[in-house]
Amino acid sequence: MIKTPRPYQVDIVDRTSRSLAKNKAVILHAPTGAGKSIMIDMIVSRCIEKGKTVLVLSDARKIYNQLVKECNGIEINSNVKELYIESAKCYVGMIQTILKRPMIIKQLQDLNSNLILLIDECHISTSTKLIDYVPNAFRIGCTATPYGILHKHLPIYYNDLVEGPQVDWLIQQGFLTNYRHKARTPADTSLLEIRNGEVTEKSNEMVFGAQRVYDGLFDDLREFPFKKCVIFVASIKQAEGLNSKLIEAGFKSCRYHSQVEHADYELAKFTTLHLANVLVTIKSLSKGWDYPPVDMVALMHKTLSTSVYQQEIGRGSRIFPGKDMFTVLDYGSNWEKHGLYFEDRPYSELWNKVKRKSDSVGASSCKACVSCESILPISARICKYCDYVYPEPEQSLAQGEMVDLTEEYHVLVGKKISELNPTELANYAKLKNKRPFAIRVAKAKEQIEKGFLMSFAACMGYRRSWLDHQNIPNEPIEFADITLR
Repeated sequence: MIKTPRPYQVDIVDRTSRSLAKNKAVILHAPTGAGKSIMIDMIVSRCIEKGKTVLVLSDARKIYNQLVKECNGIEINSNVKELYIESAKCYVGMIQTILKRPMIIKQLQDLNSNLILLIDECHISTSTKLIDYVPNAFRIGCTATPYGILHKHLPIYYNDLVEGPQVDWLIQQGFLTNYRHKARTPADTSLLEIRNGEVTEKSNEMVFGAQRVYDGLFDDLREFPFKKCVIFVASIKQAEGLNSKLIEAGFKSCRYHSQVEHADYELAKFTTLHLANVLVTIKSLSKGWDYPPVDMVALMHKTLSTSVYQQEIGRGSRIFPGKDMFTVLDYGSNWEKHGLYFEDRPYSELWNKVKRKSDSVGASSCKACVSCESILPISARICKYCDYVYPEPEQSLAQGEMVDLTEEYHVLVGKKISELNPTELANYAKLKNKRPFAIRVAKAKEQIEKGFLMSFAACMGYRRSWLDHQNIPNEPIEFADITLR
């Protein structure tokens, strides 16, 4: 079935084409659910019409298989040893495979600027070596999470970013499902260790494998209604352990990861056979896998990567009949670092932001043994020098209180922006990161309701001096008076 592109998708493709002609290397930003596949297909068709050869690249098998179907491209996979590259054709290849095919690379080099590289999930750096082989090729990188501070190759290999719609805009237009973000902290996250800018699998296993964490999850799965729940964990060991505990507790659970025998059948238990309504997996399913019925996502790990965080939550965002909301259960307080899923983010600034020393994540903290004063990792429970055993902190044994972080927004759903009082408008601005828009609305309301702007400023926490710099024009201020979803 051929899908008709939406106006915003056509606009993004048009802007990408103009930027590509000017800058040669451009990032196309598109959140999960924005219709990236349609935009890729449009770009491929346009390039072929102009006589260009297009090479669509992926480093993940699932995404590669999707791209082959979406682009109707000629495959370059492990079974292809030799291939004649023709002009005005589309090829779809696995990055790792092409790097092992010097004759194919030589043909790509000979195409020079007649070659267009279209790189999916370009925030992953595996494509950079292939880009170095064909420096004269034009390139478009697609990603939902263009964070230069996390993916330092982005500002090196790309010269511009075409910003797609924000998640909240897609929700308000009815293209994505709204969500609730619930947080509970039964885990003692002070025990987590950081290595190479990410929380280690071993410490995630130890912290989120505690029985009190399982008890909190089981209670929440019984309390909050869902049809299909995906639980993301940090490692295969953690996935196996949690799946076993869920089955013991009476839940219909299955697990999916690279070491599962008959993995496709295990995944089918959750998707098509409906033998399970809970799926435990790792971040391999956070991209290139869409199953719209998912209406609950549980984060049973802590990540320092905003990309991983957004991708995992995005698995629940797809529109599906009968699903007007999905729920996120966040057991690692990930929201504190990464914000809420539906808040606006300035990607036009973030994609080429340089990581400073002050932004770096150092090694985990240390402590001195209370017995022999030797220096130990903060997570150590037994001193390896004197065998002192640290007692389990009593406060970590209790389950944390469940908090709905999005509750203040959901009471606004169904109201028009113009109907919000100063407190509600301020809550909207903070939760969705819509401060400039909310200030415009507040000024418009001030024109007809004196004192509104002052009350809004107080709710936002602005100083009195802020009001002195706000000019209220005589002509009416216009704004998009949308009804909140």
